[in-house]
Amino acid sequence: MDISIDPELKSLIPPLSEDERSQLEQNLIENGCRDPLVVWDGVLLDGHNRFEICQRHGIEFSTVEIDLPDREAAEDWMDANQLGRRNLSPDAFKWILGRRYNRTKKADGQRGPKKLDQNEPASTAAKLAKEHAVSEATVKRAAKFAEEVAKVPEIRQAVEQGRPVLQVKRELKERAREQRREENRQKVATVKSPDQVVKQTKFATIVIDPPWDWGDEGDVNQMGRAKPDYSTMSIDDLLALPVGNMADEDCHLYLWITNRSLPKGFRLIERWGFRYITALTWVKPHFGMGNYFRGQTEHVLFAVKGSQPLKRKDLGTVFNAPRGKGHSAKPDEFYELVESASLGPFLELFSRSDRPGWVAWGESSGS
Repeated sequence: MDISIDPELKSLIPPLSEDERSQLEQNLIENGCRDPLVVWDGVLLDGHNRFEICQRHGIEFSTVEIDLPDREAAEDWMDANQLGRRNLSPDAFKWILGRRYNRTKKADGQRGPKKLDQNEPASTAAKLAKEHAVSEATVKRAAKFAEEVAKVPEIRQAVEQGRPVLQVKRELKERAREQRREENRQKVATVKSPDQVVKQTKFATIVIDPPWDWGDEGDVNQMGRAKPDYSTMSIDDLLALPVGNMADEDCHLYLWITNRSLPKGFRLIERWGFRYITALTWVKPHFGMGNYFRGQTEHVLFAVKGSQPLKRKDLGTVFNAPRGKGHSAKPDEFYELVESASLGPFLELFSRSDRPGWVAWGESSGS
């Protein structure tokens, strides 16, 4: 009989790997085509690889015709048949299972709402779960996955090629991040006014050294503390800063904090829309002054928005550096650490000095 190939139906079948195809070809040449090809209304539904190999080598084959009501039923038969294959990758299994669920739900929607009845058959998810020995939750997760495959060509290609979809998603996400970062870098490079840059740009990395108001500490005259040469801000004013609006969808936040001010730091992180990850500790060569213990460390609370990973995996949470020059000045070693770990564009709020490649904003920076 004449057999036709429908490209759209054929595309429902995940292709064989080179090794699988080579092994199939060898088996057909040595043993012949033992299993019949499945045909519906003259269209091949199962056996596309065998059909092509048999034609190329002149190997005889048989066919069996099945009776199906329409094309949608043919598609569902193909998917159910594919789910019985032993060599399906986990991602391919999810793709096909989700397709079956979505196809059936769509058909049910077109038929209109059903009346509730005690004799109502099990839900679509329950039936498919039982048929393929999985849970209903797995079926519904597969449905969402199938929607992703349909919308994103790179994900479908990964499934068809047997590549891990999770890795492809990470690559796509990082590509989108880098595109946003590059657009923001261009704004930083072309907009001269710091105020305008901050209004128009979203930053991938933000460093902030708040100009703390000592009155918030409950101890204005801490022994030996020098008075800062810049204006300070109350905790309420700091909480009101629109730091979250300055951040990209994926952003690293480095918040300088004194030992005494740690509780306020966590409040700021939460208010600005970040989630706390860890604390970096600057160990200074000599201890300073204090009413109780004499401080020799200062901390940086590291928090994130979104899910941007670090550029490096070899960084600890402690760094040693000499004290900076001037009140509250931070060491160059800290900025080198940030630039090695996080991506730009970089923003420093209340910067005490200008740094190449960074945007400085806030009263202390003169903007």
